[in-house]
Amino acid sequence: MQAAGMAMTPFNPVTGAAMIAAGTVSGHQTFHIQPDQLPRVLAGLDEVLAKYELAREQAAQLANVTPPFGDDVTVAAFKKISERAQGGEGCLYDTAQGMIDWVNGFKAAVQKAIEDHQRIDEENRMA
Repeated sequence: MQAAGMAMTPFNPVTGAAMIAAGTVSGHQTFHIQPDQLPRVLAGLDEVLAKYELAREQAAQLANVTPPFGDDVTVAAFKKISERAQGGEGCLYDTAQGMIDWVNGFKAAVQKAIEDHQRIDEENRMA
């Protein structure tokens, strides 16, 4: 039985695909994923997450690079690099963090779909 207040992952009644909703740059989208592909998608999301975490770390490092020379041009160039890396709205760090948050949310939805599918299979075996 499903816990009270927990929304179940919807499955397409014709194809059996899990219908996972997620916000995208073009609005709210629904991804249809066959249940047997869910673990593979989850593993792929782990790979994507690792790459965004690396990008976030590199952005943090870029924000703290010391200019090799103290002349005005070099200092100004390194200041621009630092701002682009971690200087507020639209910076590389925030973009990477936003993608990490999105991937984590999508991973949670995929994991829930796996659990819901397993629960449905178990209930069907018991019936």
